[in-house]
Amino acid sequence: MNEDIFSERNEFNFESKLIRNDDKNIYNRLRSIVDDASFVMEIAELLPNLALIANERCGSWYIDRTKKNAYSAYFKSTDGHMHIWDFNIRRNNLHLIPILMQHNGCIIVDSTRKGKRIPDALSKTIPIWCCTVNRAVAKYRGCNDSSWDTEFHSLPSAVSRSEHAQIEAKIDGFVEKLLESGVDMENVSKELKRSLRPIWYTPKSYDALISSPPDFEDIEFYPVICLSVSEAVETGYQLRTGYLYVQGSGDDQEAWAMGLTPSMFWKHRNEILTSSSECEENVKLFVSLYKSKDLEEEEANEKNYAFIEPTLWAIGNAARCNKPPRCWETFDYVINCSNEDVQVDEDKKSRYLHLPIPEGKKGQIIFGSSIQKAIDFAQKPISENKKVLVQCSTGKDHSVGILLAILIYYFDLDGQLRKDKSVRVDKKLVQHQLVKIISCWEKASPSRVTLKRLNTYFMSHLKA
Repeated sequence: MNEDIFSERNEFNFESKLIRNDDKNIYNRLRSIVDDASFVMEIAELLPNLALIANERCGSWYIDRTKKNAYSAYFKSTDGHMHIWDFNIRRNNLHLIPILMQHNGCIIVDSTRKGKRIPDALSKTIPIWCCTVNRAVAKYRGCNDSSWDTEFHSLPSAVSRSEHAQIEAKIDGFVEKLLESGVDMENVSKELKRSLRPIWYTPKSYDALISSPPDFEDIEFYPVICLSVSEAVETGYQLRTGYLYVQGSGDDQEAWAMGLTPSMFWKHRNEILTSSSECEENVKLFVSLYKSKDLEEEEANEKNYAFIEPTLWAIGNAARCNKPPRCWETFDYVINCSNEDVQVDEDKKSRYLHLPIPEGKKGQIIFGSSIQKAIDFAQKPISENKKVLVQCSTGKDHSVGILLAILIYYFDLDGQLRKDKSVRVDKKLVQHQLVKIISCWEKASPSRVTLKRLNTYFMSHLKA
């Protein structure tokens, strides 16, 4: 009897260890993603007029952009975590408003790992966003239109009545924060014709959706469909024919993706998924081909830079079009904030500034010492009224910090050149200039350390 129990326990521990190892297996992850992505495509075909939006980064894995055009959103799950609910000004996602208007609503795609059916980003962060935007627009307009929804809507199965009440009590504070952030509320108010309403679907909703598809015509709100795509399985794993299904496979890509990106995967899905034994080597091959630039990852419709209007300064990533020699077709000057340097023709060297800022803690020290170099370099193109690109590998952190420093030093909040360089720089001014960048380049997401270095620089260099 005891031997049988001991044997069963050993067998269970062995299987558990296998599953723990296999859940990071890239073949299992990618096969799971393909399964979940088929659900996304079916819902997108069922509601073809609604914009399809990936909640980055996880959501991008579940959308095959070779078949369906999609946009990106940046709703953080942490802004929906218990007791730290927030409306994130740096992730205000207001770039979605014109997209929602164009498509009369949207489907936002995300997933979560074991333990939940719906990620906090979908169950709480997005409902907070919808309600905050609705109330901010109503307050800005100063109207009491009964058809304009200002209620906070949550999913009872994911948010308890107590938590709902606690979140709702904070919404008016989020509204004030948004109204005081420097966001162009006049533009938001003009663009948003109807209020926003979150609606939730999961794979469990499939049968009901197919038998009775929703009709969003002639309604008083724009539906913001929060689509949680992974099947909720008790342990987070499920043995299926030929592979182990892993719930929320697109999450935590650093732990399993080996440098593969959603774009690479969907372009070469068939070549990558030849077999479980060959998958890892196939991935390594394609990642190396992209790194060596034998293959091009840039999407035809992807925005790789954006001008911060009305200035002639732009922010961008390390796409090939933003590097010499192609960058000179659009820009007169370039500031490269990535660690990677490129060959620059002799006659262009005076127009090119390389600030080799690596990732991590060392990068933050170098970032701090690079601010003055960038400000000094900016003087000439500004005096010549020339177009300038500031770029880094992602266009999210260091390049944003450097451009932010230049905008604060040389420009006022209307984008006009400042005559008085001794203006007082405080956190509010930094935030307002950052909001200007985010409104033009939604990918901008400078780290807290980057912003802290920026504040330290201005506190020590500019006096009231």
